[in-house]
Amino acid sequence: MMKTRLSLLLCALLALTACSNDDNDVTQNPEAPTTEAPQTIKFNLTASHPDDDAAAQTRAVKQTWEAGDAIFVFFTGAEAPKHLKMTYDGTAWSSAEYDGTTQTAGALGLKNGDTGTMRAVFLPFGSDATVSASGTSFTFSTTYYAYYATATLSYTVTDNEVSGAFDMVIPEDYVQFFVEDAAATNGGYTLGTDAVIPTGVASIAADGTITETSNKAAGDDMTGYAYSGGYLFSGKLNGSYSYGGYYFAKNKTADGSRADYFVSGKTLASHSAVKLPANGNSKWEAVGSGIPVTIYYDAGSGYGGAMGWQTCNYGCSKPEDLGTQYTFDAAKAMLGIKMPSIANFQDMVRNCSWTWLTIHGMGGMVVKGTSGFIFLPANFNTYGIYWTSNFTGGMSADVLEFNNNNTVKMGNLNTSSNYGVRERYL
Repeated sequence: MMKTRLSLLLCALLALTACSNDDNDVTQNPEAPTTEAPQTIKFNLTASHPDDDAAAQTRAVKQTWEAGDAIFVFFTGAEAPKHLKMTYDGTAWSSAEYDGTTQTAGALGLKNGDTGTMRAVFLPFGSDATVSASGTSFTFSTTYYAYYATATLSYTVTDNEVSGAFDMVIPEDYVQFFVEDAAATNGGYTLGTDAVIPTGVASIAADGTITETSNKAAGDDMTGYAYSGGYLFSGKLNGSYSYGGYYFAKNKTADGSRADYFVSGKTLASHSAVKLPANGNSKWEAVGSGIPVTIYYDAGSGYGGAMGWQTCNYGCSKPEDLGTQYTFDAAKAMLGIKMPSIANFQDMVRNCSWTWLTIHGMGGMVVKGTSGFIFLPANFNTYGIYWTSNFTGGMSADVLEFNNNNTVKMGNLNTSSNYGVRERYL
């Protein structure tokens, strides 16, 4: 009986010891926490083109997606500073994740259940652009003065997939101009008009907010991008422009040569797409000292046949420059018979249209005949006075006067005053 009791006691002690050892094992060797394996996310994303609506199509803009087009997508909830690049192969879109710091492949860090917003940006001529980042803001390697964007979309990662359809739109007040040129190459030409401000993407915040460029002003040159047998120029409407016509200055990058074009009675509105005269078209007038522009009058008008005028003030290289002003005697001594006569100016007043506008910030009158036009810059952007060759005696000579109220008349002023001159081409 004693042996039986000792055996039971020994078994109990052994059981307690085993339990104690088990407890020590748990305390001294805790189980490692479970870590979720990185997930591969599939992006099932598509994008509609702004001109998918047939009613919006025009020959002046890109009308559909083309092979090689790329869309940049920015996500809230992604690990900063990462983004997605969608590339079109002609039939479908493919996606690749990028690290904006190293410009190499790098997963966005999304996982099932993540939610946030995403926004897409399309650069029509910047498919090769790279994206850099500082914190959670992104910038493109080059500023492209043309872009489309989509509204911000919500997303949820479901079954390792992000789905969405981007409705790409042209920004408000965005306008485009097209100039045909079979030999077009990127950067070959620039185009400027006071009605438009060249505008691109300065940066994109993590929440999709786009900050536009502010380094350009109305009248500054828009970059010409080669496209479909010509040049495409883009910008945003200048909200303060309120004149009855539009002046365009086109510059050839290779040699700096310049041509100008004026159109009246037209209206630019948000999303306008305008086809300007093709390169080499006679409607583009060459600009430069000594280059004539001929304004023709109707044969039955009784005010002469044809008269030639410089596109620039004497000694100036651009029509928007005010140029040097002279006293009557100084102008006559320098120009001689090239001084426009009172009859020349009277012909212009009676037979041409006069439209006040600004060119590169300089106010003045565009004088348009049946063929061709000239620009008369104005003093102080409010009124202009130009000498004629007609000396009336004493200290007086005839002048042409006009102001920003579109009032044009002939006058007679003191010859000792300094006024503008206009060289007459003979």
